[in-house]
Amino acid sequence: MTVTGLHHVSLSVADLDRSLAFYRDLLGIPVREQVEAAGGVVTEISGESVGRVRIADLDLGDGRVLELVCELDHEPTSHAGGHVALAVDDVHAVCRRVVEAGFEARSEPVTLGPDAGRHWAGAVVVWITDPDGATVELVQPAAP
Repeated sequence: MTVTGLHHVSLSVADLDRSLAFYRDLLGIPVREQVEAAGGVVTEISGESVGRVRIADLDLGDGRVLELVCELDHEPTSHAGGHVALAVDDVHAVCRRVVEAGFEARSEPVTLGPDAGRHWAGAVVVWITDPDGATVELVQPAAP
């Protein structure tokens, strides 16, 4: 049970179209996938109440992703937030080790369904909190 690398970095954005104009159009990062969904799965993973969301995954190469998340049911804000996501080979074992060491898991690991998008379906994820309160997502990618 080890961390196998950086999976993705996620940024909360106020306006997804404006952010896509910056990251996709200006910087040239291709969009891998876009979804709009109820925030139920995000709420389940994060432990935070989230309404509808639009998410764009941008392809940084080598399987790495820049995830842009826009909450549709909140007033836009100019301040961005986010998390770092680490790919792991056994999310349940790593989560258990983190909790046994006294750190918070915001939920039990969640297996994502087909509505999460074709690149995410079958992945198992959980959000944990690091010693300084930063959010770290553990991602066990779906088996090929």
